[in-house]
Amino acid sequence: MAPAVAAIAALKPGAKLADGAFEVLAVNEVPEYNVACVELVHLKTGARWMHCGADDPNNVFNVAFRTTPTDDTGVAHILEHTALCGSDRYPIRDPFFNMLRRSLSTFMNAMTAADFTCYPFSTMNETDYYNLLGVYLDAAFFPKLSREDFLQEGHRLEFKDMEDKNSQLELKGVVFNEMKGAMGSQAARFNRALGATLFPTSTYHHNSGGDPVSIPTLTHEDLTRFHATHYHPSNARVFTYGDLPLERTLAKSQELALGKFDRIDVSALDVADERRLTAPVKVEVPVPADPVVPDPNKQSVVSVAYLMVNQIKEKEAELENFALTVASDLLLNGPQAYFHETLLESGLGSGFAPGTGYSSSRRETSFAVGLKGVAEADVTEVEAKIQGTLERIAKEGFPKERVDAVMHQVELGAAKVSTNFGLGVAFGAMGTWVHGGDGMKPLKIPVLAAKLQAAIDADSKYWQKLIQRRFLDNSHRVTVVGVADKDYDAKLEEAEKKKVAEIEKSLTEEQKDTIVKEAVALRASQDGDQNADILPTLKVSEAVPREIKHWNSLITKTSGGFDLQIDAQPTNGITFANLLLDVSDLPDRLVPYLDLFADFITELGTKTMDYKALAQEEKLKTGGIGAGVNVQQSLDASAPPRVYVSLSGSALDRNVPAMFQLMADVATGAKWAGEDARLGLLLSRRAASAGAGVSQNGLSYAKGLANASIDPVAALDYRTAGLPHVALLQRLAREKEAGVEEVSAALAEIAAFALARNRVMRCRISAKPEACDPAVKQMEAFIDALPLRGADAVGDELTLAQSLASFAVAPSKTFVATPTQTNYCAASYLTVPYSHPDSAPLFLLGQAMSTSFLHREIREKGGAYGGGASAAPVEGVFVLSSYRDPNTTATVETFEKAATWAAKEGNLTQEILEEAWLKAFKAIDAPLAPQSRGASLFTNLMDDESRQLFRDRLLDCTPGRMRECAEKYLVGKTPALAIVGNPASVPDVKKAGWTCVDAEGNPLKEE
Repeated sequence: MAPAVAAIAALKPGAKLADGAFEVLAVNEVPEYNVACVELVHLKTGARWMHCGADDPNNVFNVAFRTTPTDDTGVAHILEHTALCGSDRYPIRDPFFNMLRRSLSTFMNAMTAADFTCYPFSTMNETDYYNLLGVYLDAAFFPKLSREDFLQEGHRLEFKDMEDKNSQLELKGVVFNEMKGAMGSQAARFNRALGATLFPTSTYHHNSGGDPVSIPTLTHEDLTRFHATHYHPSNARVFTYGDLPLERTLAKSQELALGKFDRIDVSALDVADERRLTAPVKVEVPVPADPVVPDPNKQSVVSVAYLMVNQIKEKEAELENFALTVASDLLLNGPQAYFHETLLESGLGSGFAPGTGYSSSRRETSFAVGLKGVAEADVTEVEAKIQGTLERIAKEGFPKERVDAVMHQVELGAAKVSTNFGLGVAFGAMGTWVHGGDGMKPLKIPVLAAKLQAAIDADSKYWQKLIQRRFLDNSHRVTVVGVADKDYDAKLEEAEKKKVAEIEKSLTEEQKDTIVKEAVALRASQDGDQNADILPTLKVSEAVPREIKHWNSLITKTSGGFDLQIDAQPTNGITFANLLLDVSDLPDRLVPYLDLFADFITELGTKTMDYKALAQEEKLKTGGIGAGVNVQQSLDASAPPRVYVSLSGSALDRNVPAMFQLMADVATGAKWAGEDARLGLLLSRRAASAGAGVSQNGLSYAKGLANASIDPVAALDYRTAGLPHVALLQRLAREKEAGVEEVSAALAEIAAFALARNRVMRCRISAKPEACDPAVKQMEAFIDALPLRGADAVGDELTLAQSLASFAVAPSKTFVATPTQTNYCAASYLTVPYSHPDSAPLFLLGQAMSTSFLHREIREKGGAYGGGASAAPVEGVFVLSSYRDPNTTATVETFEKAATWAAKEGNLTQEILEEAWLKAFKAIDAPLAPQSRGASLFTNLMDDESRQLFRDRLLDCTPGRMRECAEKYLVGKTPALAIVGNPASVPDVKKAGWTCVDAEGNPLKEE
């Protein structure tokens, strides 16, 4: 037992810690996860504390408060933001974002859930841990909560020209714009309506993040009052994890925060039980239309939801709660699942509805299932199929082999080593613990799995009874139907303009003067210097080692002469296998189908198993097998990029032979033909997901589009996963049988080309030392099972490699109009490859520009939820971007100003470089799971020598080198520009010379 675990295991209930400030309530050892946990109470205030001692240097702290909104103003969310804007001990603007660049944290954030707000961090540096502890405690318990910060983070009225009260009045604010973006998709709006309908009387009825329509009604007084009643130790739960001594953390917390409070009565914050419905309810709600749909006549969404276990009142239902999680898996996950067959394969919809699944994160659990992409006339049939499926299971139960497969996944989950295990427990505990429930819940999964197996063995009707009681006999059932409205966002925009116009009309001259005065004061504060020196910081010379971590990968050959990398690591009884197959000479006409090939290779069955049997075996014997498409880029650009298909799998050591047999079955016998119905369903679901994803993943599409116009590898990625891919999927889904035939033939061609021994580039095994040799033998047998040679391109047919070689740089200036109320902006510059001497300074420059210029200009002043700059050293591009941004071309102008600022003598100081170093090394030195150690050598041939050279160049960088790189690569250069955003912006960007397209990449029609 590790010392950190043993120290906690030795504690006894009733013991006093931190000079008597805390009393031990309970101690639990959890051998399945190699931790020991203690729950304590702070005697003066009643604050609860749970610590998990672990042999893990990635230490975690998380303080949470039960926050129970009674409206949609987003008070809890805006408070979470504003609390981080300065506190008693650190009365400067934004200590949180300042600490991001003064720390080596592996995680730093704050989050608002439906019924609690939490402030978590993790770090592997002991000094850093206590630095962050002091800042977090002060922010949570003693924030300034100034009106100025409320106006910046929450909402405010401001004139377009802030000093001209005769210019247009506008609504601004970071959270206001964040939630316009967050609620801008069909999925988000439907999910919110589903929750509000399922919880008609409790706090969960409300949008804890805030609805943009209601946010402007929140006052500063409401905010400070909410803090006073909710952010108190008597209403707090604190979770810590790792190998640092608990006593010191308790003593610091007592000294800095907890000891300064007395206990108060917080019973008024208790969340009332939801009033259970006596009869089912059905409602219809409007939702935004997805930007791209294969069938415009099928845009409705329908879901049936059930309120289930009260996790606080029904303590005896702990096992049932876990059983419902397993039942949800059996109902929904994989082609063998019941609702997959009755709903997805019915052709009634294009995929599961948003919110589908079992949720136990709230005080009372729920289950929902339904379809999106449904014709209005088919809604009733979807409901009937859901009911019929549940009635069938209530009679038949679940087959034993399917339950065994889920239990196998539970065993795998307990064995897999995660770098953020402590954070996972920290988040998983809070949902019930803040309400007085069991904080140990996320650590009980293996024990509950064993109890469930015993219950099933003891009662052959266990599942039938559970489904009957929790589903069929449950009167608290709601059906929500979402009716798509293509003008949904436009109506919201119009309503907002009308509301602002009404406000403006009612303003007195004195009120207008106040708006101007507050705006000017806020801008002065944002522009003003702040003394960040009052914040603690790490010193790079003390905290960052010059030498890289060595993973000691063994590079050798298989018995057949193929390159083999062996990474002997403490993987806790799981073996990981990878094989790379070179497809650089694939016919270029097949490139658009490459991602479909990788995604569908395990989805269509094999010569010996249909797709349902294959999915069942994969779940029963492995942690998953699959494929991917990747590019190996030369670190010095001396060789052309190589494109490869990767085949990978993981399994418990005892199941490695079965894993490789499944991989061989798939690689040599995937059923590319003869599964038309299945392939059609996969294409339909993929098309619907891609169409909805343009709005939901706007930033990644904007960056991808910009990069694709200046870099050949990015252009390849854009062809297979960008707007051309969205357009391809819509066409294939619309063409139905012809689309299936086209894809089937293309995937078969790719398989014949790629899945052969002559395509093997190299392979890798990662496992505990004694499991490596047996796994290598299985890998060799797998490779031997592949055909000797793959098909070749025909004659002078253009190949993928030739297409990459002929790429021509042509910087984009493209606006993609998609239903959303905010924008995602990107500007991309071509720079240098990884091994170039300027690559490291550029990497640091991105960190420096983000924290010292772009955060202030884009978020604080511009009102976007986020923005920054980053260099991708391997790809050789430098990208500036913004996220959930109310602006378009104004942000692009800010990008240009950022480059000019960085190139100006004296702006990039030694202090800024120190902060850039810390941000850079927290990314470079982030903890790696054992199976990932050595992965960069395998995928990119990034050896120790190249990693060490890059690290040395980072540490030897100077402010002058960063400035030179800004001048050399950014100032005066033409960037590739892309914005994914609000269609209302089209007229303005068109005037500025932008090309405007829709979400499929088609030019917008003139109106």
